[in-house]
Amino acid sequence: MSSSSPQQRQQHHHHRQQQQRVSSSSTTTTARKEEEELDEEKQRRRRIRRQRILTRFRRKSEDATTKKKFFLASATMTRLLDIPYGKKRESVKVPSHHILDDEEESNAPLIAGGVRRKKVAAMLNVDVYVIGLYFLPKACKKHEGEEDALDAVANDSSIAKTVRLTFVRDVSGESVAKAIAQSIEKKLGSRAESGGNEESEKKAKEALEMFKSMFRSVKIEKGASLTFSTNESGTLTTRLRGKKIGESIKDERLCGALFESWCGPDSVIPEMTEAASSILSQALKLIPSEDNNGGGSAAA
Repeated sequence: MSSSSPQQRQQHHHHRQQQQRVSSSSTTTTARKEEEELDEEKQRRRRIRRQRILTRFRRKSEDATTKKKFFLASATMTRLLDIPYGKKRESVKVPSHHILDDEEESNAPLIAGGVRRKKVAAMLNVDVYVIGLYFLPKACKKHEGEEDALDAVANDSSIAKTVRLTFVRDVSGESVAKAIAQSIEKKLGSRAESGGNEESEKKAKEALEMFKSMFRSVKIEKGASLTFSTNESGTLTTRLRGKKIGESIKDERLCGALFESWCGPDSVIPEMTEAASSILSQALKLIPSEDNNGGGSAAA
């Protein structure tokens, strides 16, 4: 066999170099593809982990919401707020603000909300209504430092206030009036025992009868709203579905006893009362006094 010529050897060497370059390029391309696939897999896993974290966070947030028995509202919110009730965790939308019956028709913030649960049997409680309590914290500055500022606000006829009840079941107006009147009578009776004016007591009882008479033959359906509003002169106005029912009743003692049903120490919704008392105390600390404002009005 004849030996290869120098030219053939050179061609053979060049061919081997080309094969090596192609092999190296193929190896590099393969490695690059493997790295890209690995990076894509890592990114996919990161997305999955991120999605799982977000899902767990949403579930925790939803669970925390459904477990709340009451809702504290910020005075800066301007939307409808959901307050859950019942075993099925339905909810009622409560306005974050409400127009008061004062001269300025102030837009008052929701101080606190809650659910009225009534015991109808030894082991059975039913939800009756969802409540929202509204007033202007700046109007309550004079009660800062009192042992029970919220109760003082309830009995202060110069402070305009509103409670809004949204019913979660059909009820008769007479049953609502009877339940509220029983609470009012207890409070009026305790004040009489502590030494009250006979004339004012008589007037309060007459006002209570007027209050109960407004609800005769009134049907309150599920979803209906019932509001009790007092102005700065101690006059109570009642509205059902936004329309006034009966005549306005001017009696400071009646107004105080009515609001004390939800804001006093014997509140029918103690969780809401506790929440409202706490948020009021915090709000009063943030409101500057008139002296600090150089004689101006207190800020909201």
